[in-house]
Amino acid sequence: MAQRAGTGSEGYGGHWIDQLARHVSALSKLELGIVTAYPGLRDTQFREGDIDYFVIGQPGRFPAFAMRSADLDKCADIMDQFKPDIIHIHGSERFYGMFKSLGLTETPVIISIQGLLGSFSKAHIFFGALSFREIIESCRLIELPVRLGLLWQFLDARRGAIREAKILASADGFLGRTAWDHAHTRVYNPNAFYCHVGELLRPAFDRIRWSLENCDRHTLIYTNAGHPNRGTENLLAAMALLRDEFPDIKLRLAGTVSTRNGYGRFVRRRIKSLGLSDCVEFLGYIDDETMARELTRAHVFTITSYIENSPNSLAEAMQVGLPCVASFTGGIPGMMQDGESGLLTPVGDIPVLADNIRRIFRDDELAVKLGRGASTAAAVRHNPETVVGQLMAAYNRVLSAE
Repeated sequence: MAQRAGTGSEGYGGHWIDQLARHVSALSKLELGIVTAYPGLRDTQFREGDIDYFVIGQPGRFPAFAMRSADLDKCADIMDQFKPDIIHIHGSERFYGMFKSLGLTETPVIISIQGLLGSFSKAHIFFGALSFREIIESCRLIELPVRLGLLWQFLDARRGAIREAKILASADGFLGRTAWDHAHTRVYNPNAFYCHVGELLRPAFDRIRWSLENCDRHTLIYTNAGHPNRGTENLLAAMALLRDEFPDIKLRLAGTVSTRNGYGRFVRRRIKSLGLSDCVEFLGYIDDETMARELTRAHVFTITSYIENSPNSLAEAMQVGLPCVASFTGGIPGMMQDGESGLLTPVGDIPVLADNIRRIFRDDELAVKLGRGASTAAAVRHNPETVVGQLMAAYNRVLSAE
């Protein structure tokens, strides 16, 4: 679908949507239409297999949380053409949900909860461990006039949170995966129904398994370190505490940590100031097959975010069977049992984070136990037939209520 639409990127529409659509199409008789908006593309419509695709073109570098009335008009035209019985929106962050909020459709609308801007956009969560001075140091003057950098991202997220509240309040129902998203959606819309529907992962992470014998000992892997919400500074500080004890400690960072934007430069300066330059490897963007192999090479997967719902990066590491150390925040505690399928760390607690990593480095039996527990939990949680069954039950609930 990505290449047909013109992005050339496999992850174009969200790999979870791609996997879900393929399995729903294979395991049910539903007629599916998928609508997405993407910057830099023109309006496009095509059919692949049994699925109709509609691309709403947007200007290049279009802000993620922005909305144009023209986009809603295009949505209305697509709905008139496809005539869906249910509108299923993935995520509450973008403009799609306003279609219902503005009264442009009577069709039932359900929303799959991903993250929630209302939580993410709180200053102490958005900026993570950064002090006010460090926030300023993370911004480049050249970014400000062109609406780039952390401060503009924060303001965009705050505006997006206001719109998100309207979107959530107008939905007929929610599909979620954690006690955390259930509690938060209930605050926004107590009259909407809620169904638990799991998420599918990319097949690459089910084809390979971690083993202690084949990993690079004392190697950590982390993803998407390019935002302060991810708590990268805390992980680096924990590494600094561990380096004397484990001189060969390494950190592999998957995803982009820019050499151009203010925060990316800040992270790189922090690595240098802590004396960790020879300990950190930047992997950049890597595809799913490469990422799965990188997970099997590591000794520990870490996620030190200040808020998450059910992060795919953690789910993929668990499915591979890699021992994981994760923040006790949002929906993460519902994904792993502390001491059985992972180790949970209080948000921002650097000594405990370092100690949890130390425990896995020093205790091979614990590492193997956590890896097996993680893989078992993930296999149940992300089973395709189970997830599709949960989704179909939710759809039937919507249709039976009409």
